[in-house]
Amino acid sequence: ASVAIFAFVDAALIKPLPYKDPSRLLYVTETTPDIPFAAISYPDYLDWKKLNKGLDSLEVYSQRGFLLKTTIGMDQVLGARVSDGFFRTLGVNPLIGRDFYAGEDLPAAPYTMILSYASWQKRFGAKQDVVGQPITLNDISYTIVGVLPQNFHFAPMENAEFWVTLHPRDRGCDSRRSCHFLNGLGRLKDGVSSSAALEDLKQIARDLEQQYPDSNRAQGATVVPLTQFIVGDVKPVLLVLLGGAGLLLLIACINVASLSLVRSETRRRELAVRRALGATRWRLSRQFVIEGLVIVAAGTAVAMVSSHWAMKVLIGLIPTDLMAGMPYLDGLGLTYRVVLFAFIVSVFAVALFSLTPTVRLSALEVREGMAEGGRGSAGKVWRRVGSKLVILELTTAMVLLVGAGLLGKSFYKLLQVGTNFETQRLITMSISAPRSVYGDD
Repeated sequence: ASVAIFAFVDAALIKPLPYKDPSRLLYVTETTPDIPFAAISYPDYLDWKKLNKGLDSLEVYSQRGFLLKTTIGMDQVLGARVSDGFFRTLGVNPLIGRDFYAGEDLPAAPYTMILSYASWQKRFGAKQDVVGQPITLNDISYTIVGVLPQNFHFAPMENAEFWVTLHPRDRGCDSRRSCHFLNGLGRLKDGVSSSAALEDLKQIARDLEQQYPDSNRAQGATVVPLTQFIVGDVKPVLLVLLGGAGLLLLIACINVASLSLVRSETRRRELAVRRALGATRWRLSRQFVIEGLVIVAAGTAVAMVSSHWAMKVLIGLIPTDLMAGMPYLDGLGLTYRVVLFAFIVSVFAVALFSLTPTVRLSALEVREGMAEGGRGSAGKVWRRVGSKLVILELTTAMVLLVGAGLLGKSFYKLLQVGTNFETQRLITMSISAPRSVYGDD
C-alpha cells in the first residue's frame, strides 16, 4: 500500500514537469477582489509582455471550440489559441515540422496550426507528409506546420487537438480590455525570484488601473509555480493517502515486532545455552538480523508485484474527466524513486525487527535463562511490553480510521469539483464554436 501510494505522490509532486527548467515556469494571471485567478484581456497581456522586467518570456493560451470541416460534414472539436512563443517558453520542440515563428500570432500573419500527436494519429493516419496540408476550422483555412511529440502534455489544455495562433481581431472580445479570456505562462529570468516578478507585475497592474480606470479597476496580478497550478487540489489528497498508508505500515510493523519479541522470549533458554557454549552477543544478534532480512525480503518481493497491480486498480478508480487533467500520472510506475522508497522502508523494517529481540538479548543473563522456562518468561515479557505495543497500535488505528473518513469526504468534494470543471468545459466548447461562425458579438 505504501509503495503504491508513494508512486502517485512521486508522479504528481516529486517528478518534475516534462519541460525545460520547469522550476522557472509560472502561471500568470490577473486577480480581482472576488476572483483570485482571473483571466487576462489581450490588451493587458500586450502591456504586461512589453513592460515587465522579471520574465524572460510571457505567453498566453486559451481554450477554444472549433467546427472542423471534414469530408462527411462538420465535426465539433476542442482546440487552443496560443501566442507564438508558447511552445518555446515550455521548451517543447515539434516532433515533425516547426514551431510558430515570431509574429505568427499577429492579425496580418498567415493562419497556421500545430497538431497534437493524438490528432495526427487519429485524423491523418500518422502520415509524414501532413506538414503543409490545409485544414478548415470555423470556415478559416489553416496550414499545418508541425506535430507535437507524443509525450507532450499540458494539463489545462490536455484535450486540445489543434493548436492555432491567436490572430486577434480588431473587433469583438480581442480588442476590449474588459474582455478577459487568456491565461498566462511565464518563464523567470535567471536570478529573478517569483516574488520579485510578482511585485513587478503588480506595479504594472496598478499603472494600468490609473490609465484605464473603467476597465481595470481593482485588477491586480498573481503568479504561482506552474507545477502548483497543474497539481492543484490533488496534493492534499495524495498527502493524506500517503499518511494513511504510512499509519497502516506502522501498524503492521508493530504487529511483526511484537511477534518477534515474543518469539525471542520463547527461545530464551536456547539463547542462554548458546551463550554458555561460547556464542558471542554479535553472533546471536546476527541471527536476528538474518531472520529479519528473510521476513522483509519476502514481504518486499510480494509488495513490488502487488503494488504494480494496485496502481492499475487505483488509476481505474479515477474518473475519466479527472484523468484528462492529470497527464503526470501517465508515467506512473515503479520508477527509481519508488524503488528507493521501498528500499528505505525495507531497511527501516529490518532494523525494527532485528533490534526488538536484540535489545532483549542484551539484558539476557545466562544463569537466569538456563533456569527459567521459555513459556513463562514470554508471558511475563508480553504483559510488560506487549500491552504497551497494543496501546500504541490501537491509537494508530484510531488515527488511521479518522483519517480515512476525512479522506473520503475530501475525495467526494474533489469529484464534485472535477465534474463541475468538465461541465464548464463542455459548455464553453459548445458555445464558443458557433459564436465564432456567427460573429464574436
